[in-house]
Amino acid sequence: MSRWIKLTVVTLVLAAAFHVAVVEMVPVGITTIFMRRASAQFGTNRVLANPLPTDTSRTVVKPSPDLLYAVCVYDVSTDPVRIAIQPSYGYWSLALFARNTDNFFKLSAADIKGGSADVFLGQAKDAARVEAEFPKARFVAAPGTSGVMLARILVLDQAHMEAELTAQKSVRCDPVPKGK
Repeated sequence: MSRWIKLTVVTLVLAAAFHVAVVEMVPVGITTIFMRRASAQFGTNRVLANPLPTDTSRTVVKPSPDLLYAVCVYDVSTDPVRIAIQPSYGYWSLALFARNTDNFFKLSAADIKGGSADVFLGQAKDAARVEAEFPKARFVAAPGTSGVMLARILVLDQAHMEAELTAQKSVRCDPVPKGK
């Protein structure tokens, strides 16, 4: 009987280890594939702004047909990145995702009333430099050196499409070399 207990315990330990490995590795794998494909398509620290999605659009997983998207694969390994948007009057959001899909920062229309959203993203070691060069800057320390920025802009009706497209085109994801 003790042999069966040992086998059961070993099986449960192996199953738990396999489960944890899959839960940790699958999101990183999916994001890595997305980031490679996106970087090959439009580069790193550059924004891709697509038109309203259709039933065949897949730059963003399961896109909403009433949202304009702007996507950037960011890389802060060398320099911080300045992320900005000149939002329109309607709903918008900006989210930063780590390589493991964790959403570590977000801004939305509820957070900023008018004006622009301006964020400096970098490694923790970049904070002092950014604060010295841009004293009023909002600095966000990335949990790793790369990930994905996703901006979403709601289009409720075609009458506001021009304003929403202008907001989408305003999204920036630009490296900030020293002294700039």
